[in-house]
Amino acid sequence: MSTEKYEWVIGSPPPALEGHSVAKHAVLRSYVRRYIDVLTSDPRHDFLNLTLIDGFAGGGAYVNGGAVAPGSPMILLEEVACAQAGFNAVRTKPFALKAEFIFVERKNSNFEFLERTIRESVYGKGLNENIHLLNLSFEDALPTILERIKGRGRAHRCIFFLDQYGYNQVSFDAIRTILTTLENPEIIVTFNVDYLIDYLSEDEPFLKGVTPVELGVSRVREMLALKETDQREGRWIIQNFLYRHLMERTGAPFYTCFFIKSPDSHRSYWLVHISKHPKARDEMALRHWAMSNHFIHHGRAGLRMLGFDPERDIEQIPLDFIFDDDAAARSKSALMSELPPLIFNRGVAPTLAELFSRVCNETPATTKLISNVLADLRGESEIEIMTKDGRSRPRSTSFEWTDVVLPARQRSMFSTIWPPK
Repeated sequence: MSTEKYEWVIGSPPPALEGHSVAKHAVLRSYVRRYIDVLTSDPRHDFLNLTLIDGFAGGGAYVNGGAVAPGSPMILLEEVACAQAGFNAVRTKPFALKAEFIFVERKNSNFEFLERTIRESVYGKGLNENIHLLNLSFEDALPTILERIKGRGRAHRCIFFLDQYGYNQVSFDAIRTILTTLENPEIIVTFNVDYLIDYLSEDEPFLKGVTPVELGVSRVREMLALKETDQREGRWIIQNFLYRHLMERTGAPFYTCFFIKSPDSHRSYWLVHISKHPKARDEMALRHWAMSNHFIHHGRAGLRMLGFDPERDIEQIPLDFIFDDDAAARSKSALMSELPPLIFNRGVAPTLAELFSRVCNETPATTKLISNVLADLRGESEIEIMTKDGRSRPRSTSFEWTDVVLPARQRSMFSTIWPPK
C-alpha cells in the first residue's frame, strides 16, 4: 500500500482498511494462490523458485471491522506458507516452495512498523533469510531487486505488487526495465486514472508530475480539450487514450486493465496486470470474472473493448461491463461475429494459443469464453477444430492451446456469419 495514503506509527493502531483495498487484497491473495497452483501442477517437479515483491509495502497491518487485518506483505507470506503446508499434506514426494520476499517501504515510520509486524509474527525467523526489507523508494530499490532475482536462476519467476497511490510513483521506464531484464515477470500495478483526469492541468507542477508516465504538454492539452466536452463522453475517451498510452509506452506483451469498484470512493482506478505470456493474462482475467463484485469495465464486450468511433452517437457508448451473466452473454454475441474474420481471412490457420494471443488484450473474454464461442461456430459448421497431429478434436468446449482453428471445408449454405474473402 502506498506510503502517501496511509501512515503507520509504532505505539498507535494501524490505519483503517478502505473498501478498495479489500478488493485489491482479495485479488492478490487469489492470484498468488492460483499462480502457485499452476506452476506446481507437474508432479515431476520437486521445487519452485519464486520471488514476491511488494514495492509499496506499508506497515503490514490494518484495522478492519474492529479487528487487525493483514496488509499485502503478510498476505504474500500467508499464501506461500499455506501452499507449502498443502504440498506437505498431499505429496508423497517432498516439494520445496523456495520463495523469497522483498518488501520495499520508503517512509521510516512505516518501515519500522512493518519490521515489527513481521518480527512478532510466525514468519519472524525469516527476516534477513528469505524475507528482505528495503527502506527505499521502489524506483531506488529496483536495481537491487533485479539483481537478486537474476541471481536465483534463469527462470526469473516473480510477481511485483505495486500498489501506488496515484499514478506516478511507478514510472513506465521501471516497468519496461522489469520486462526487458527478466524472463518471467508479472506485474500488478494500480493506476488512479480518475485522479489524473480530475487534476489535468498545464501548470508546471502537474506537467512535472506526469513525467514518469511520459505525458508531454501536447498530450495533456489534447486531454484537457476532451475534458471540456460532455462529461461522460470526454472522460470515456480520455480513459481509452490513457489505457492505450500505458500499454504502448510500457511495451507490455499481455495485460488486463479493469477498474476496481469501491463502495467508499467516487474515484475509479485500474488494477493493471502485465505479463509476458497469454496464459498468465488468462488466469488474471479469470480472477476478474470469479470476483465480479470487485470489478467493472467501462467499454465494449467484444474484441474492441476500448474502441471509439467519433462518427457514432455518444449515446451508443457501451453499458458498464460488470463481469456478470449479462456481460458474458454480450461477450459471446459479439465474439460470434468478430472472431470469424480472424480465422477466415488468413493464409495460415491459427492455433488456439495464437488466436487468443492476437485478441486477448482487446477483450475482457477468457479462453474459456472464446472456446465456448468456437464450439458454437463449429456446431454451426462454420469452423473446424483440429488437434496438433491433424485429427478432428472431439466435440466438446474444452480445447488445447495447440489445437488448430480453421474454416469448415463445407460451410452451411444458411450461414449468417461474416463471409470469408
